[in-house]
Amino acid sequence: MGIALLGFPALGISQGDEPQPAHSRTAHSTGADWHLKGEGVVCCPCAVPCPCRTNGSATYGHCEATLYLHVGEGHYGAVRLNNLNVVDTSGPCGMSYQKLSAIYLDRGIPLGVQEAFLQLLASFSVSIPEILDMAVDRNWGQAAPPFPPYAAQDRFANALQYAQNLRYRMHDEGAKLHFDYSRRQANYRSIDLDASDYRERRMIVQYLDGSGWFNAGMLRIINEQHLLLPDLEAIGRELTRLRQARGASQ
Repeated sequence: MGIALLGFPALGISQGDEPQPAHSRTAHSTGADWHLKGEGVVCCPCAVPCPCRTNGSATYGHCEATLYLHVGEGHYGAVRLNNLNVVDTSGPCGMSYQKLSAIYLDRGIPLGVQEAFLQLLASFSVSIPEILDMAVDRNWGQAAPPFPPYAAQDRFANALQYAQNLRYRMHDEGAKLHFDYSRRQANYRSIDLDASDYRERRMIVQYLDGSGWFNAGMLRIINEQHLLLPDLEAIGRELTRLRQARGASQ
């Protein structure tokens, strides 16, 4: 697994920050037990709702998805990962287990913690840019989120909540990533998973086949975990209403 590792100030992910120089590193999973608990937000260029999340193909044939992940509590083996902030850019939607590029971590994180987190990610795909400006609103300008969590494929959760993508811009010369997908798709997830979820194949993303909708393996997990299936047409209608109410356009 080849990873370009960069640093950023804690909670200072914006175009104005100066990242540390990128460098390459190889990471391999050691098979240690791990656990992550926290939350994350993703932006991507797809239409809403994102078809990648229901086992379909990207709306425009590409999906440069960026995840901001805050780990409140976690560990990889004996290494604690508490209060860790990470930015991960991958495509499509970061759900390919093959394509790896780079990752941002907080400046000042000890080398041992960096190495442990990269070893944890060795069972996932990871790609990373250098300069990011991303802003998301879960509430769509309202007092509370208008969407419940829906079943979806994701590396860190089996349910996602659609959010409003206010800004999603990235410019990284080294990674050759230059795009502005502001006001496209965004989603939020609450995270609480460990190594056994993957070992026992309890993650929807493990049954990914691109068939266009949740397949039998995915539906079995959705039923067992009592997850809410997304009604794509109803979500689309509500999105139109919310955007019109807020004066936003896709």
